[in-house]
Amino acid sequence: MKAENKEKVCSKSVSPPCAGMDPDALCRVAYERVETDFTGPHTHLIYACAPSQVTPASKFRNGLLFPELGDGYGEGMEDTAIVGGVALSMLVDWHAVTGDATLPARAKIVYEGLRGLVTAHGRPGFVARGLCEEDGKSLCALSSRDQVTHVVHGLWRYWRSALSGSAEREEIGRLLTAIATRMETNCTPENDYDFLRADGSRDSRGIQRMWCCNPHEMGRLPMVYLAAWAVTGDAHWKELYDGLIDEALDSALRLTDPETARALRSQMPEYALLQMQSCQELLLAEEPDAVRRARIRQAMEVPAAMGAERAVALDGGDSRWLCGAGESLLAQLYAPRYPFSAEMVALLMKSLGEPPLPEASPCRIIHLAAAYWRWRRIGSGVGSPDGQNGSPDSQGGSPDSH
Repeated sequence: MKAENKEKVCSKSVSPPCAGMDPDALCRVAYERVETDFTGPHTHLIYACAPSQVTPASKFRNGLLFPELGDGYGEGMEDTAIVGGVALSMLVDWHAVTGDATLPARAKIVYEGLRGLVTAHGRPGFVARGLCEEDGKSLCALSSRDQVTHVVHGLWRYWRSALSGSAEREEIGRLLTAIATRMETNCTPENDYDFLRADGSRDSRGIQRMWCCNPHEMGRLPMVYLAAWAVTGDAHWKELYDGLIDEALDSALRLTDPETARALRSQMPEYALLQMQSCQELLLAEEPDAVRRARIRQAMEVPAAMGAERAVALDGGDSRWLCGAGESLLAQLYAPRYPFSAEMVALLMKSLGEPPLPEASPCRIIHLAAAYWRWRRIGSGVGSPDGQNGSPDSQGGSPDSH
């Protein structure tokens, strides 16, 4: 599977200078730049360019962009769902480590952006990849399972954390129910398990297919149903999940065969490793059955090992897409008890400093800050997230849980 789009780097001079900053300060100043330079004041989405440069409303065809007609995904709005989901998860870890009193309000802004991706356009349960900053509702007709994965993961982590209040947690139940309902309605054999585009048509590229896909992608539909069950307690979603998860794990565990993993390697860039792990982190935390949890842990070892290999090859830099350095590190940090070696720590620190993180693109800032705060959270021993990385992974036992 090819990546969906290239990251646009919109560098600005950063003040004050970054020289001499410790990693905490680098991440803090870098995220402040994301908030001031790249976050839309109207949509609260994190764009890949300045909000003023996002595709204006006049360029949409009745509120939609069609990539197949040459419209593209929208300037700066192609991956706001991915970046926003990773950002919300990052803020949960940052808050767990520091207790920074400013973070609840800042996280709520990111949450409101993700909420808009599901609700602002008026298509129930459709996860938009981005919204027009000018009118707050126009969107690209095409989404993807990648966008869905990170939105569901980010909402779930926020729901489990001390950052969300009761109103947000109740609302997340409605959001995840809407997403799950769309999946149940549309992801059928007749639609080739496509959740359908914003205009109701099928996706010819296959990036919206939620079932009968590659081994590293098979967990996405069960993930949506399990998240809806975890947040709402509605047994209907657990029943749908139970009907899919064993086949999904059988498929994921095919990657433990070296020949299968080699054959699929070209279809698993760094962002795919992180998405597989984001999915499986949720599965591991919410799955009540010990046998299944053991299988999920086993399945997480492969993308973690691939992430370690990619991190060494990238040497602190990036591949062509998104943020390979951050994704390859997070793929390891999400896996329970996977050793995050001194070499990986050194690569993380190199990534933060070369270039200094506040001077990087918003996508790189978010992914590397997410890796840093997850590493700090694990190392601090203060509330290892969601039963991962050495803490007990019994269902419902996460320190983030309400």
